[in-house]
Amino acid sequence: MKSCWLIKFVFLFLIPLSVCQRINDGIIFHYNNTYKYNVPYTIEVSKNTEYIMEFGGDVEAYDTPARVTVASDFANRTYPLFITARQQKGVFSWQLPMLVQTPDTLEQFTNISRTLCPHNNIFSEDQDTCEITNLNTPIVHLTSSSPDPIKVTIVVQTVENFYIKMNTVVNMTSTPSQPKYYFYPFDQGPNEVVDLDSQSIKKKFICNKELDTNEKVTLDRYMLRSNLRTDYGWLSKPKSVIVMIESDDDICAVVSIQNFSCPVFDNERDILYDGYYLTMTRRGGITLTQDTFPLGFYIVFIVKTSDDDCAGAANDSLPNMAHYFGWQGRASVATGDGRVKTFSFKIIQTISYQEYFIAAGAALAFFLSFYVLFALAVLCQRYRPRDRQERLLAPPTPHEGGDSRVRRRRVVNDSSGSSTHAAGQHGDGSSSSDTDTDLSTLDGAAERDAYLLGGKLCVASLSRCRARVLSARSRLYLWNVLTVAVFYTLPVVQLVVTYQRLLNQSGNQDLCYFNFLCAHPLLALSDFNHVYSNLGYVLLGALFVAQVWRRQRAHERRTQQQKELGIPQHFGLLYAMGAALVSEGLLSAAYHVCPNSMNFQFDTSFMYVTAVLCMVRLYQARHADVNARAHATFGVLALIIFIGLVGVLNANFYFWVAFTVLHLVTCLVMTFQIYYLGRFRLDGEVLWRAARSLSARPLAAVTPARAGRCVLLLLANLANWALAAYGLSQHGRDFASHLLLVLMSNLFLYTLFYIAMKLLHRETIAWYSWAFIALTYAVWAGSSYLYLDLSTDWALSPAQSRRRNRVCSLLQLYDSHDAWHFLSATAMFFSFNMYLTIDDNLSDTPRTDIMVF
Repeated sequence: MKSCWLIKFVFLFLIPLSVCQRINDGIIFHYNNTYKYNVPYTIEVSKNTEYIMEFGGDVEAYDTPARVTVASDFANRTYPLFITARQQKGVFSWQLPMLVQTPDTLEQFTNISRTLCPHNNIFSEDQDTCEITNLNTPIVHLTSSSPDPIKVTIVVQTVENFYIKMNTVVNMTSTPSQPKYYFYPFDQGPNEVVDLDSQSIKKKFICNKELDTNEKVTLDRYMLRSNLRTDYGWLSKPKSVIVMIESDDDICAVVSIQNFSCPVFDNERDILYDGYYLTMTRRGGITLTQDTFPLGFYIVFIVKTSDDDCAGAANDSLPNMAHYFGWQGRASVATGDGRVKTFSFKIIQTISYQEYFIAAGAALAFFLSFYVLFALAVLCQRYRPRDRQERLLAPPTPHEGGDSRVRRRRVVNDSSGSSTHAAGQHGDGSSSSDTDTDLSTLDGAAERDAYLLGGKLCVASLSRCRARVLSARSRLYLWNVLTVAVFYTLPVVQLVVTYQRLLNQSGNQDLCYFNFLCAHPLLALSDFNHVYSNLGYVLLGALFVAQVWRRQRAHERRTQQQKELGIPQHFGLLYAMGAALVSEGLLSAAYHVCPNSMNFQFDTSFMYVTAVLCMVRLYQARHADVNARAHATFGVLALIIFIGLVGVLNANFYFWVAFTVLHLVTCLVMTFQIYYLGRFRLDGEVLWRAARSLSARPLAAVTPARAGRCVLLLLANLANWALAAYGLSQHGRDFASHLLLVLMSNLFLYTLFYIAMKLLHRETIAWYSWAFIALTYAVWAGSSYLYLDLSTDWALSPAQSRRRNRVCSLLQLYDSHDAWHFLSATAMFFSFNMYLTIDDNLSDTPRTDIMVF
């Protein structure tokens, strides 16, 4: 009897004990396969004691992955705790405390949570996953080299809301040691709602597993609803979704998007090698296509241990005096207590291809309507009253003595000292160069003779060059614009294509400053809508070129006497303005392929060119002979672009001071040039001449001879001083926008000055020119508001820029910056037409009656 009990004791206690507690070289292994989910266990681990814990106590919740949480306040850097989690097709390991090197210190965390990759994902249709049993049980191995026991707490849980449903808000928290991730399946089910039970049954059916009666009924209903789902073809099928992420704190985090595969990388180093990733603080977003992720994607949330990657770089170049006046650099991002970050995210469906076509077609139709209006205007002019045509074709009646004065002023001295009669003579004996002027300077007699009609300078005095010379000189503007555009655009296109490829290959979404909540991909473009919205610049620029060509043809049909009337025509400069507008559209589109601080210059360079050409156009209207040459103008433009480049690369306080001085000195010189009608000479004796005049006639020296002109120029200078003060006080990184503001503001001021001077000289303006003037300033006002309504800002860090991101607000495809493209293109087109027609009412006026200002 005793022997029987002895045998039972050996088999029931000693043999299992030898299995569960096997002593090998002094190490005791504890193994148990009955650990349950959602139950915390506290154990002690040392160099002599290890635990192998298999969580197989319950099997009903295995459709979602397991999440392992391990905490220990006793593990240290000398004797860390090593954790290894093993599944049927994967092994993951980490240690406590978790050590992370930051720029300032070495951070350590005493608790870690990791989600184990779901190798048996129910949305997988791979036959290999069928070999994974439903009991894909996690086994956790805990070990340490510590001579003293380390108390460890471990719990394994299932992840709630792991499968994300469309349009459903998910709230979660995360820390640097506790990253989390979820899965979004593109197959959302018949009602766009993830049905886990039906999906599990479908997975069993795919794996050829036996189904019971209830499961068969559920599967039949699921398949029936799927077949009855409305489908209008590929045009109506959405191909992408937007992940929208919000947070109520400024703690820096990284969000990674990874494909449907294991392992899922959930630490800062490994996410660089798979999928897409971006930094964020309060807002983030990304558009993902089903072509890139056919079944779905994992979205991983990782809180960074420091905010350096999300904070904007402070401007450390400020001198002590600037700090004294309170001109501080950008402040770094403030963080709350701890590194616990709260996320709230949802995934919404983007527009279909049909909606792409509707929005794109609407924009195209809007700009093509300008072509329709132009065609109607041409037809109306063809059928205008015949008496109007005869009046235009009839030779004008010259003023008394006016014709002789005009002819006398067409007689000028050439370089050889002989006289050349240019009016109406186009013989074979032309000069050596069509671009050489026949009037390089005005001698004393000619200068005294230039003043007519009460001592005022008239256009006839400054338009003595032959028409062929002026035309050739004007055409140089067009060829210069085309040459610069070709040599500037080709490298830009090559660079942005490289950027796009790098973005696709690296997955680093911080390379480009998109409005990620309104960046619709199409084909190879990550942000199709911001590229396409530049269409208006190209179409309206081409339309303006057509308008100039038609006007040139009409001018060529005029008689020689009629060509001597009105403002001298410079069609080459007008063609250059249209070509510059087209180039602006192409370069702006190239910039928006991957917008960032390094290529922002591409977006603004031809805006600089356009602004300068428009100012030259206004000045050239009444200063035909003394106007700047094309090479000189583009030399100034090269200097402006160079200054813009330096400002983008290193816009420190000293640079802003130097630019402000240059800006104000240039305004002062241009003020004297405009006030003295281009006869002001800036040389070493200018101060001596001013002092001599002031001492000889003090009152006359300080009293303006042209009060109206003086007041207008004074207002323009005050505006420039205000711009300079604003730029110097802000001295931000976005110097290119400030430079564009200076140029465009001076263009508007010069335009208003030109209009005001026309009215002061009692010159009339055609009704359609008034319409263009009103439309120009009205549309510019609206577009300026949209330009300032930023949805991105490359002067900030990528994470800070994302805080400005907003959803599409126009036709579900465009945002406020796209609307800026539309309105600014329209405003520039109206501006060009204003400059083209503003002097139309002077077309029959002798140039001796047109004043210079």
